[in-house]
Amino acid sequence: MPNPAPARAMPNLTRTHAVPNPARFRAVALLLPALFACTLLSGCGGGWGVAVSSLFDRVFMPQETVWAASPEPDSFTESYADATGAGTNYVYRVQGAIADGSPVEVTLISYGGKTSGEGWLQIEAHGGSGVRYRTIDELDVPLAAHEALAEPSSAS
Repeated sequence: MPNPAPARAMPNLTRTHAVPNPARFRAVALLLPALFACTLLSGCGGGWGVAVSSLFDRVFMPQETVWAASPEPDSFTESYADATGAGTNYVYRVQGAIADGSPVEVTLISYGGKTSGEGWLQIEAHGGSGVRYRTIDELDVPLAAHEALAEPSSAS
């Protein structure tokens, strides 16, 4: 015989959300100090702020592909000695766009030298941190991203 009141057999899902999830609590407990450290170190020199922000982005932010024009060589926001002390790493904040044309600002580190300032970049980013990037032909940039990046330059 079928159940005359199937609603009674269903669990009340609204109650399960009121119970704290220990895994969620632990994640928030770990996230808050990391976020605090990123905030404190973001203004520090020596690449520490960029390194901590990049680590945070790689762990907690989803990956997306961003396209951008290669930054001008002298447009870096900071620089610091590389691990060997023989070279310099340069940090750039790049205005880019994802495939649908949505704008994204990405931090790139050019290891050992300045960028060429020529061509376009395809950037694998996590949050605001560029993890890997490569030079591509302008024709390989999605149309919506290209149009979004062309708008600010036409206004100036």
